[in-house]
Amino acid sequence: MQKQIELVVKGKTLRGMYHYPDQEGIYPTVILFHGFTGDKLEPHRIFLKLSHRLTTEGLATIRFDFSGSGESDGDFAEMTFSTEVLEAQEILKFVSYLPSTDSDRIGVVGLSMGGAIASILAGTSPAAVKALVLWSAAGIDTMKAIYHSKEEQEVFPRNEQGQIDLGGLWLNEHFYTDLSKWNTYETVKNYHGSALILQGTGDETVPPETAEQYQKALEERAELIYIPEADHTYNSHVWEEQVLTETINFLKKVLF
Repeated sequence: MQKQIELVVKGKTLRGMYHYPDQEGIYPTVILFHGFTGDKLEPHRIFLKLSHRLTTEGLATIRFDFSGSGESDGDFAEMTFSTEVLEAQEILKFVSYLPSTDSDRIGVVGLSMGGAIASILAGTSPAAVKALVLWSAAGIDTMKAIYHSKEEQEVFPRNEQGQIDLGGLWLNEHFYTDLSKWNTYETVKNYHGSALILQGTGDETVPPETAEQYQKALEERAELIYIPEADHTYNSHVWEEQVLTETINFLKKVLF
């Protein structure tokens, strides 16, 4: 079953979907965080597919659009890494207070920049997160390198305010400097639960070395699984199926 949900953070309404098993009860619950310029469906509806499959296994899921993305309030031009961390923290509180949530069994899954957000959330709220799954997770160093690379190639058209045109979305001029406030690898060290890291070897956006940095930070608490030849968002049925299967098996093992 599923229903639309809303959460107001700093005056902006975040819109999402709550998926839950058919039978009434209190469920282990998994929060899904989308990536940079993404939304709560993500490419080839992979977040929706994960949600449907988890509910058949007895877990609930919640997937919100961050502000300025998808159907949520706000403009993309207002988004920074810090605003998404704040919204993720509020989403975690919202989920933990739901009567149908088993607050001792909450997991988080993040794709790309959503993985970076998930790592910060797990590191800053280690008692509240029991399972952490990173898909093609970006690091702060990764995001800075991508930004610099595109800047050097002069592929960023800018307006008079210094905002960058990302194919019709304005990226604000403070996005890069805001990244310097954060260190995903150091923060996630404070998380002491189990983690799963999935990384495509053909990812041209986030290099495999980033996944290795996360595993190093998490030490024996994390398992790193490479998806052979897979791109950044697992755009084939074979890659998608491996990502979904590995994620579901891990979450069932840790949250049940």
